[in-house]
Amino acid sequence: MLEMRNICQKFFCFWKDWCKRSSESLVSIESSKLIEKNKEIEQYSNITPSQQIENTTLKEKVEIEMSTALPLEEEDAIFPKRYLNTNETSPNFKFNFTKEKMKEFIEELINDKKSFKPLINKNGFDIYVNESGSIFSSQYPMIKMYYSIPKSSFTRENVNVKLIDEYMNDPEKRLSFDKTIRTYKIIERINKEVYLLHYICRSPMLFVSERDVVDKRYDFYEGEIYYDFSSSTNDDLITLDEGIVRITDHCSVCKIYEENDEFKIISITQVDTKFNLPPAVMSTQLPTKYKEWYDALVNQINNDAKK
Repeated sequence: MLEMRNICQKFFCFWKDWCKRSSESLVSIESSKLIEKNKEIEQYSNITPSQQIENTTLKEKVEIEMSTALPLEEEDAIFPKRYLNTNETSPNFKFNFTKEKMKEFIEELINDKKSFKPLINKNGFDIYVNESGSIFSSQYPMIKMYYSIPKSSFTRENVNVKLIDEYMNDPEKRLSFDKTIRTYKIIERINKEVYLLHYICRSPMLFVSERDVVDKRYDFYEGEIYYDFSSSTNDDLITLDEGIVRITDHCSVCKIYEENDEFKIISITQVDTKFNLPPAVMSTQLPTKYKEWYDALVNQINNDAKK
């Protein structure tokens, strides 16, 4: 009996030692694979996008051209890394640029009743302000605006959310009615939903320079509901024109949908105007300016139908 016990103990020690060596061997093999894989990814990231596409099959080329060309671990991100600004690439910034996250962010802002305080109700606009800003910047307030356009305002037939979106965001149509901007260009497009936008705003008042904005934009639909998200990029993406001040802290979202006999528009914007704009001034100017802007939009849609 004692001899059998000794044999069992020796066999157990042998088995335990063999398992340990096998496990270490497997870890070593997997580690080597991981190192090689990391080298491949690093080499791939150091070549240009055109080189990346050139070294792939036709099917892969199409997929890369229509994607954001991000590393594999970020394949769900909407924007390329070079579109992100300094704040958005900071280790302290916690936000995933995915469709789900951006939709969630928009809806949270819309439904936030605590942070936003009433500013004014005038000319059909309900306007609220959040003085503490957003995760994109705590230095500047966020302005939330609710507005409804009655369908009866349109003499044109078959007006829908997509047509309103087209007039708001297509450069040619936008410039046809928006007199607050001098230029409006899509300077780079990743796909039909993601693009880089540059526009120059006319001087808002005497002795104030024109402002230009370089935004990354994401327009998307959930059924018949339109959403968009945009935020500023770093200055080096496009050269600043002489005599123009760049707005470098900008974030905005929008939601447009149909409800009963109206088009509902919810717009939330945060922007550094580069000059102090007290709430008292905003409360008197914003409803008037917004009303003029949306009236011009409706008139342009109606007038184009007559051509």
